[in-house]
Amino acid sequence: MKNPLAKIFAKFSRKEKAPPPKVEEPVLIQPAKINGVTVREVPGTNELVFKNVSLIGADGEPLIDYGSFTLKPGDRMMIKGPAGCGKSAGLAALRGAWLLGGTGEITVPPEVRFVPQEDYFPDRSLLGMICAPDPVTAFTRDQVVQAMKDAGLEDFIEQMDDISKRGEYWKNTLSGGQKNKVGFAGAFLHAENTKILIVDEITAALDAKSEAALYPKLLERMKHGIVISVAHHSTLAPQHNIFATVANGKVSYSDTLPAAFATHDPTEAPANSNDVARPARPPQAAP
Repeated sequence: MKNPLAKIFAKFSRKEKAPPPKVEEPVLIQPAKINGVTVREVPGTNELVFKNVSLIGADGEPLIDYGSFTLKPGDRMMIKGPAGCGKSAGLAALRGAWLLGGTGEITVPPEVRFVPQEDYFPDRSLLGMICAPDPVTAFTRDQVVQAMKDAGLEDFIEQMDDISKRGEYWKNTLSGGQKNKVGFAGAFLHAENTKILIVDEITAALDAKSEAALYPKLLERMKHGIVISVAHHSTLAPQHNIFATVANGKVSYSDTLPAAFATHDPTEAPANSNDVARPARPPQAAP
């Protein structure tokens, strides 16, 4: 006679098959196509991929051809070219902010921070501006104070949460160099959670000593991610491992320092390039 409990034991001893793992699909920035440029924001990725990206200017004519490249964590790319050549346009496109048209495909992680060349002073206290775009509650006061100290803004710590002094006040009060330091403070504060940091002339108004101190510190904070710099100061060039040169509407890439990046004003002090190790990997062509 069969054991009447056999069926019960058999039922509980069966191993249920685990459901298949979910495959996370890329999240497309809306709209998916920015006038022809497809931008894929992919959670979990650490790479930036441009595939056959070219952009159109305000006159409807081709502006710049970025071609194809892949950047990986640890890469530091410097872009150089004449004013108005479109070197910042591709950086706007990867954020879904280039509305003049183009073609190609960009894959990017969501964790991108952009420090623009123009003054950015939203209607917030100084504390709020450094925390932007996050609310001030996203960080502790000690974290913000440390970021300000690291950026050389110690003199403004006592005023940072004075709500009577907001964006327009600071825009008209701070010097050009101090405004650059506000950008550094924000980048320092957000560095841990940033995978791609784009800086557009972040040292433009700094004296040589401040530039030599702050830029290597920024690269050190971003050693886990990618840094893209639009810069004219050749003293910064040795701290990068990929060089993007814009000429005749096309971007060319090199892992060795081009002559155009090596020329500098003799009055500029040399940056302390020994503070940051340069990765040796050249840019990889996108598949």
